[in-house]
Amino acid sequence: MRYTDVYKQWKTALAGTEYQPEIDALEADEALCEDSFYQYLEFGTAGMRGTIGLGTNRMNVFTVRRSTQGLADYVNKIGKQEQGVAIAYDSRLYSDKFALETALVLCQNGVKAYLYDCLHSVPQLSYAVLKLGCAAGVVITASHNPPQYNGYKVYGEDGGQLAVEDAATVTSFIDAIDDPFAVVGMDEKEALEKGLLVYIGKEIDEQYYADVLSLCYNPAVIEQERDSLKVVYSPLHGSGNIPVRTVLERLGIKNLSVVKEQELPDPKFPTVSAPNPEDPNAFSLATKLADEVGANMMFATDPDCDRLGVAVRQGDGSFKVLTGNQTGVLLMDYILSQTAAKGFKGDEFVVRSIVSTEMADVVAASYGVEMRSVLTGFKFIAEQIKLAEQTGKGTFLFGFEESYGCLSGTFVRDKDACIASMLVVEMACYYKSKGMTLYDAMQEMYKKYGTYNETVLSKTLSGIEGIAKITGAVQTLRDQPPKEIGGMPVKALADYQLQKAVDLQSGAETALTLPKSNVLAYTLDDASFILRPSGTEPKLKAYVSAHGATAEAAKAKFDAVVAAVTQLMDELTK
Repeated sequence: MRYTDVYKQWKTALAGTEYQPEIDALEADEALCEDSFYQYLEFGTAGMRGTIGLGTNRMNVFTVRRSTQGLADYVNKIGKQEQGVAIAYDSRLYSDKFALETALVLCQNGVKAYLYDCLHSVPQLSYAVLKLGCAAGVVITASHNPPQYNGYKVYGEDGGQLAVEDAATVTSFIDAIDDPFAVVGMDEKEALEKGLLVYIGKEIDEQYYADVLSLCYNPAVIEQERDSLKVVYSPLHGSGNIPVRTVLERLGIKNLSVVKEQELPDPKFPTVSAPNPEDPNAFSLATKLADEVGANMMFATDPDCDRLGVAVRQGDGSFKVLTGNQTGVLLMDYILSQTAAKGFKGDEFVVRSIVSTEMADVVAASYGVEMRSVLTGFKFIAEQIKLAEQTGKGTFLFGFEESYGCLSGTFVRDKDACIASMLVVEMACYYKSKGMTLYDAMQEMYKKYGTYNETVLSKTLSGIEGIAKITGAVQTLRDQPPKEIGGMPVKALADYQLQKAVDLQSGAETALTLPKSNVLAYTLDDASFILRPSGTEPKLKAYVSAHGATAEAAKAKFDAVVAAVTQLMDELTK
């Protein structure tokens, strides 16, 4: 069906409603109208995410209801409607409305809905799914995207994002729904009276806080150093304000200052271009406050509080924003050192995504701990925890991604900025007791393991044409692999879509055991780059890494590869 026909169906259905002015206005903008109706917003392995507005390719009440109907059909098919679905939402525009619509559509289908009565974080939703024994979970969030976005993230019974096979099943149910306007929710009062709608109370929050605090490795060093530690925190207008502050205050951190301009929820995120703790600019207001109060370090969390950005003061008084890789390897090394001090059991393992720093492999090996590498997406780290539980083999200690997400403990199955905040504070106290900052600790690790430089290059290409360019760029590189990058020969390549790796020097091929994914990886001399389309944004992303025995050696290779890959991405997306 042509997009114009779909548009006409929506226009007819919405005539005389509050949505009529918006739907009528789309007719005057052909390009916008086509982008809004040429397809349904894709429901992938991470749920769906898109710009807010009317249309099949937008986040709105009708696409939310349609997706929820598919989820309800899935839950009913597996016979777990009594276990129910837990629902949370962040501070984005319409998040609370979309969450309630989700709950009421589930109730209309006889599926019990557990709904938080105010905004809560992604990790708290994951925790609730496990604690309440739910069949699934939903978070209304678009993570760190700009304000015009919202999303619908689905979780499985294990508390992790929905598994690939289950997501495909839910998608098939959603795709079978032709008329989104036929999907309706139960009246809220009726749902409450029937016991189908249950609001989640504070007791779950308290249990979560207690479990987070139980992950503390060295309470003594915190007690020793906490009075002299000064932390500035910004929730970036999101859901992290209450949980992060609660945990740090209960940890005994007295000198915790919050950026007032970014403290309260605001769907417009007026103080930042995007509420992304990966962006150093997100720390601008925090830096001003940190200088005023003499803080040692700064934290920032994204709207759904699963990502943590960390900035530490250097010797010259300025702040250094750590990369997600740096925070990840620092925490991993700290956790492994503290575990080693108490004695390893022998079956411990840590996990990283394939696009995260290879330095983690070297650090894990130095402790004799198994490193497991998984595809991008924290669901795959959660799957390793589930696998260990099912087989009784392996003790999960830590997992991280370069995109500022990490996890310790197993009572949450997604990245958790609240847990990360607590562990970074503990780690800072530990190094402070040794007269070191976290920046000093990172430099010591570079001396021990070599310097690793990493960055993520991305090109945003929106709309129908942009999506086609992103898809075409990856396919072009698959069909015409480069022989050299930055003056260095490509030694090996791995194609995760074709599930094979090739040693270009010997010609030997090996099979890749990870699930299929549209990812291409290239190995150079002490350097690499990985190309993939983003799963949540209209972006082509390249992950560049280089390492060397010295900072100078690493930088020379890194600069050469970054320049070459930047040029390559430009050529691929012309």
